[in-house]
Amino acid sequence: MNSETVNVDNFARAETHRMFAALQTRGATNELVHVRAPESLDEQPVIRQNRDTLYSSAIVDISSGAALTLPDSRGRYMSVMVVNEDHYINRILHEPGTHELSVADYDTDYVLIAVRTLVDPNDPADIAAVNALQDEIQLKATSDRAFVAADFDKASLDSTRSALLELARGLPRYDRAFGRKEDVDPVRHLLGTAAGWGGLPEQEAFYLNVEPGLPIGNYELRIGEVPVDAFWSISVYNVAGYFEQVGDAEVSLNSVTAQRDNDGSITVRFGTAAGPNTLGVMDGWNYIVRLYRPHPAVLNGTWTFPGLGK
Repeated sequence: MNSETVNVDNFARAETHRMFAALQTRGATNELVHVRAPESLDEQPVIRQNRDTLYSSAIVDISSGAALTLPDSRGRYMSVMVVNEDHYINRILHEPGTHELSVADYDTDYVLIAVRTLVDPNDPADIAAVNALQDEIQLKATSDRAFVAADFDKASLDSTRSALLELARGLPRYDRAFGRKEDVDPVRHLLGTAAGWGGLPEQEAFYLNVEPGLPIGNYELRIGEVPVDAFWSISVYNVAGYFEQVGDAEVSLNSVTAQRDNDGSITVRFGTAAGPNTLGVMDGWNYIVRLYRPHPAVLNGTWTFPGLGK
């Protein structure tokens, strides 16, 4: 039987099946897998991933129904993204208690549930507190058919992804790229599937993609009050969209873990300059700003994130 050729018409399904299959190597269908500590930079299964949260995830057979029970996170940011086989995100879950998962609500037999829980990656006690919350998450499914990816042609999948990544270069924002089918823009959804698979809808996390086009050097961002209900973060990626360690510099930081200036603002340094909050840069460096639970001023553009300075 011949593999199905991939083009823009079926790329979202093909890429999502590829990602589901890769994620399922960590655990069986309906099995919650918890990332207990920030992942090694040698293991980056998802392009442009974040290091602000610890993930708990499962590929779930919801063909006959399933139930996910969340603990009370006691004010700590915790969200559950439910991704269907076409990379649509019909709901984001926050409330403690039991949430029913059905094909009627999510449109496909299998979904990914991805739980993000805020963590200070440099604080062992905070990591332990998040691990305790992870242990309270419960998942039950009526059917346990193993997920099997459809037979998509790898060469055409790879070439289609490469073409879409080129189109996505320089895209400053990812609004209308992630969410329900009726809420996304079809073209931006396609580009988001290639360049930021697993991204959250903008009401949950507003993404600013910055490609400064600058050589390796020393640059700064000075950040004051940011209109979000949760937190914000900055992550630096190489030209391929992955973290790359540069000396002793950080690869990401957020408003919870960053060191503040005397006036309460935060100065983020890019390059090799001495000082706190330094992020390493490399040839082709770029960064994403994530604004979690943004206020309307962010969504409607009346407030903008600061730009780079020397």
